[in-house]
Amino acid sequence: MVWVRVLVGAVWLNGGIEKLLNPDFPRQFADSLAAGGFVSQAPPFFRGFMQGTVVPNAELFAQIVRAGELTLGIALLLGFLTNLAAVGSIVLSSMILLSAGGVRLGTGLGAPEFITINVLVALISLVIIFSPAAKRLSVDAGLARRSPGLSPLLVNRRERT
Repeated sequence: MVWVRVLVGAVWLNGGIEKLLNPDFPRQFADSLAAGGFVSQAPPFFRGFMQGTVVPNAELFAQIVRAGELTLGIALLLGFLTNLAAVGSIVLSSMILLSAGGVRLGTGLGAPEFITINVLVALISLVIIFSPAAKRLSVDAGLARRSPGLSPLLVNRRERT
């Protein structure tokens, strides 16, 4: 399970680094939203949030996404506050999924869009939350050994003293 946590962390870190290395990312993100990208595909209940909050503050949200992906990637790779990072992974995956239109079944003419990378990352992150094995070889495991009282919170099990 450690390699699963590291793999999900690498996916987030890769996305964050790509955005970090592209100095034009915030402007491109804002231009895409202004042109109707993502907003038009979002489900109606999410479209209002996109139009009222994200579009007017697109460059800020671009920076938040960039920082979020980098933070989640580093936290999951190191196994630092793994449960919190996995919750963040679920939330960010869900937001990206909703902005892309959510899950859809295929029409028979094209590939179904039910199992996308965002759905997989969210589901795997859910498994990471509940798996004590995902917290082995992690900063959390070291912290749990030093402070056994934090063990259930950090590694989902009690450490023996």
